[in-house]
Amino acid sequence: MDVTMSPDLVKLALEHCGTSEFEKYSQTMLGALVGPSFKPLGGHKDGGADGFVDADIWEQVDKQTRFFQASKTLDVEKKIRDTIARLKDVGREPNLLYYSSSLVVPYIDKLEMMLSDELGATIKIYDRNWFAQRASFNNDVEAAFGQYLRPAVQFLEDIAAPSYPVEPVFQNAQAVCAFLSHELERRIGTTKTLEGVCDGLLIWALEETDPDAGKLLTEKQILEKIEYVIPTARKFLRGQIGARLKALTVKKEGSRTVNVHTKEGGYCLPFEARKQIRESLLDDENLKLQVTDAFRKRIIDAGVELDEKVLEQIPDLIHKTIEMLFEQQGYNAVRHFSDDPDQSALDARSVIEVAGEVVDATKLTHASRVKAKFLIKQVLRGALYNSEPIERAYFGRLARTYVLLFVLKNTPELIEHFSSMAKHFVLYVGTDILVRAISEYYLHEDDQMTVNTLKILKQAGAKLILSEPTLEEVHSHIYASDREYVNTYSEVDAIVDRDLASESDRILIRAYYYAKLEQDNPKRPRSWAGYLGNFLTYDKLMGPTSPQSMRSLRDTLIARYGVVYEAREDMMREIDQDDLKKLTEAIKKLRKDSKRRHEDIRAANDAVHILLVQRKRKAEEKEVTSPYGYRTWWLTQETKSGIAVAYAFPKRHLPKAIMRPELLINYIAYNPTTAEVRRSMGEIFPSLMGIRLGTRLEQDQFEKIMGKIKEAHSTDPARAQAMVAEHSNALIGQTLREFSIKYTSTI
Repeated sequence: MDVTMSPDLVKLALEHCGTSEFEKYSQTMLGALVGPSFKPLGGHKDGGADGFVDADIWEQVDKQTRFFQASKTLDVEKKIRDTIARLKDVGREPNLLYYSSSLVVPYIDKLEMMLSDELGATIKIYDRNWFAQRASFNNDVEAAFGQYLRPAVQFLEDIAAPSYPVEPVFQNAQAVCAFLSHELERRIGTTKTLEGVCDGLLIWALEETDPDAGKLLTEKQILEKIEYVIPTARKFLRGQIGARLKALTVKKEGSRTVNVHTKEGGYCLPFEARKQIRESLLDDENLKLQVTDAFRKRIIDAGVELDEKVLEQIPDLIHKTIEMLFEQQGYNAVRHFSDDPDQSALDARSVIEVAGEVVDATKLTHASRVKAKFLIKQVLRGALYNSEPIERAYFGRLARTYVLLFVLKNTPELIEHFSSMAKHFVLYVGTDILVRAISEYYLHEDDQMTVNTLKILKQAGAKLILSEPTLEEVHSHIYASDREYVNTYSEVDAIVDRDLASESDRILIRAYYYAKLEQDNPKRPRSWAGYLGNFLTYDKLMGPTSPQSMRSLRDTLIARYGVVYEAREDMMREIDQDDLKKLTEAIKKLRKDSKRRHEDIRAANDAVHILLVQRKRKAEEKEVTSPYGYRTWWLTQETKSGIAVAYAFPKRHLPKAIMRPELLINYIAYNPTTAEVRRSMGEIFPSLMGIRLGTRLEQDQFEKIMGKIKEAHSTDPARAQAMVAEHSNALIGQTLREFSIKYTSTI
């Protein structure tokens, strides 16, 4: 039995592992938590510590003050006192001790505060439960489990122990499940959330406009403003901002939502709208002020003795703690503050940790920090779990803003999910995708949509496959384009302009002339032969499948796009010939009106790719436990061959084999980094935007999304993971109706 990692298994391993193994595992975990400034110690230990945290740049580098100790000792209190005493005995001046225990330590927060106050140093304790919850924190931590802890549970392989999942349930399964469920509904047209969100963001961006003061925003400036605040908005906004601005400037019931100043090319809000916004801004400021007053009352009622100057800072520190909670645990915070609250959604220990981070970032003395943490904990306990109406209203506004960001995929858990999904794929790249990539050769790098998508997928770890049938089709397309150029354009090449070039139904001919006519580009092609020379050896282009030019094309595609070549012979070994004939005939029937040449060959090639995907899934993906759904797909805009599967094999109910590029572009290829999203959230919640942005989400849309969130959390994480896999397959295989970047195959 392969015993894989799970929280329960980690707890068992911590119980049975040796002291040395626990210390090494703890060092890895703290290194992941603190970062490269953590320095583990070994051997003689330096003054009783297992590690220290390097000094900040403004501190004396020879005077470490933050230390780490790991122990399996039963008496945690005594071990911590002894560690601090030993550090002081050897001349250290500890002001912070990270202490990790393989045991469950009850009432950690009380023990931390008591010892911190007694010893004059901040004490942070991490126990068995903490390690178990973070066993999949990153690859280094997972590897450390395998190296140091797994041997301690080897005995489980010899007994009838409970079976653990082939892969652990991935983090945030319920959050991702809720998002994908909502996305599927939106994509099939049962909800129009993004259209409403788009309009709301446009109006928000125009809030500070004033034509009398010359404050207008162009379409580009509106985009830049929104994209800076919400990085994930760039993809869907760029596809529809023009249409939405046009719709908002149309008069309805005698007035416009947005005014356009055609001469200046700028937009602004009408006077009445600006007046209402000024009034609502005042209301929002008053809301935050009233909440601050509520916090002050709780501070006074707590009766903690603190210096007056420190007390004055506490309300602001409470606000920062709540804002950081939404930044770090927004999804759970939304459930906690919903109309039907889930009181277990917010982990009390995490709330205390966040408060600790906020206080530790101040310049308060150690004694003041200890009391400030205790006071903030007291206030938050009442504010979060027994809120006053004004506090609930405030938290609800923050929750609404998080939901808007969630819809826009502007949250870390969703970015991380789709980034991980990219690593998972094995994609047979279709002819239409490669031809389009070739056509983008002379475009500005930022405009090479297809090329960049392939590059991002490759860098993320996806496997991209160029099959021999696809290579033949790409080569044949280039050859056919060459024949059309020679027969139609070669004699008039010097006088062809953009309008005439646009009449060609060959994408490579259009791309050639567009590039050639771009006078500002010194690298533009000077001749058709020179243009094709970027992809193959033109002198050897003697037929649809000229062996020598095909070889040069293959080598170019492999080097340029990172694809892996797969020969037809290897593909055909896995294909049932009777199935191939049935599917080929079904595809040909669906394309009976097609005027394309070599249709029989193309139909057979398409059938090969679909059947190969199905066979590989059957052989290599028998147990689909991945939350990302199937790994193997055929990446293409082709539609009829996918439909033909149901006609050829009506009783098999085969899953879809075709992935369209819109999924990669809209969900994976152009995502911001997790750091960008965290930066975005870190700027939104502390500002007035934190309580304003959410108002741009219509109530019915908010309720629909909250319904999906509640639905996802009515299931356990394991079931949610299975649902995520189902939703992922449905989203990937769906023929999406709305697609901002239009792929029109001309092959």
